[in-house]
Amino acid sequence: MFKTLYVRIVVYYLAAVLLGVVTAWAAAIFLFQDSTERYTEQELALKGQQLIQLYSQTQPEDRRTFLESAAQLSSVKMKVTAPNSQEIQFYNWAAADHFCDCDISVALPWPLDGGTYQMELAQTASSESSGFTEIGLILLIVLLVGGFVILFFARRLVTPIQTVTAAAKQLATGDFDVRLPENQRDEMGTLSQAINHMAAELGQLDRERQEFVANVSHEFQSPLTLMKGFSAMLLEGSLQDSERTRALQIIMQESERLSRLSDNLLRLAALDSERYEINPAYFDLAEQIRRTVLTFEPLWSDKQLEVEMKGARTMVYADEELLNQVWINLMSNAIKFAPADGRIIIELLADKDQAEIRFYDNGPPVPPEDREQIFKRFFKADRARDRNIDGNGLGLSIVKKIVDFHEGAIFIVSENGSGKAFVVQIPVMPCYAAERMT
Repeated sequence: MFKTLYVRIVVYYLAAVLLGVVTAWAAAIFLFQDSTERYTEQELALKGQQLIQLYSQTQPEDRRTFLESAAQLSSVKMKVTAPNSQEIQFYNWAAADHFCDCDISVALPWPLDGGTYQMELAQTASSESSGFTEIGLILLIVLLVGGFVILFFARRLVTPIQTVTAAAKQLATGDFDVRLPENQRDEMGTLSQAINHMAAELGQLDRERQEFVANVSHEFQSPLTLMKGFSAMLLEGSLQDSERTRALQIIMQESERLSRLSDNLLRLAALDSERYEINPAYFDLAEQIRRTVLTFEPLWSDKQLEVEMKGARTMVYADEELLNQVWINLMSNAIKFAPADGRIIIELLADKDQAEIRFYDNGPPVPPEDREQIFKRFFKADRARDRNIDGNGLGLSIVKKIVDFHEGAIFIVSENGSGKAFVVQIPVMPCYAAERMT
């Protein structure tokens, strides 16, 4: 019914105040009416006694004039009935009027002229209820003043909400530069901080998305350009046999590069999917890493690298296929950046709770400012060698994602300024494994 919060606050407040006023009015009538009537009866009786006393003291010659004046001065109606007779005299009261149920009356005996008269004093309900009229007027003033006050404060309450609504609409349009004032120390201030944080995160995600699209386009465009150029040269038929073979080799290499890029993108998409399920099992981590090292033997032998592995049998409960991808990427990365005749050392240390795996190579270290960024997609720390070193910047992103899936951690350490080591820490028994066993 009420479409705005501002109107709701005002209407609800006025309804609450009106209900309070009506309740207070009814309570006042219920609680004070009887006491008011008793007070009026006592007051009328006192006036009658004082009037009788004054008459006996003054003994006026004109009784009717005296009583009429006294009744008018006392603001009461008076009826005097003679003893043993039906003679009735009215003062400050027309004889044609009759007492109504709403009037308050008091009857007093009046010894006079050797007999006992009956004096009856009455006061109308209009005089009696004047106090309630004043109470009603006060309650009405309270209602009006309260209404104006809530109108003012309701606007102050609603304005920040309207500002937040406008900011949300800006965010919906893709404008993530919106910022709200955070000077309030209440719930609205907390909400503004949360929206500002959300806008900053969304802006960062949008920038990463744009950068991701640009990087994917670049990574696809480079090999496609080479393949297109060499394909055109082959179609022209102007190449020598050796050149033709070289062109076909380059086309094959670039095709494999595109294939790897596509595989990595698909793997990242699968890992990013909330529907991806880990298939954990018990296996020997040391044996798995040893098999990976042997798989890469042709590559590190070709560069005449010294490869050493240290590690005892270590049983873990994890996804064997995913972790195998971690060791493949880290071993490939170490071979890629280690210099000719260099060294690669793989160490496995474990206790009952955690396994730590270190992949060290004596290649160029990663600058400190790049150690957090290196796990982002398409990030390449050695920018000067991007064109000379094969890779698309997705391998370490995949490694980070898989390690996170296993509730572990990965980071880079420098080895006394000579080389670097990628350190992977994974729990031997992750939380999800403990939950399955309970």
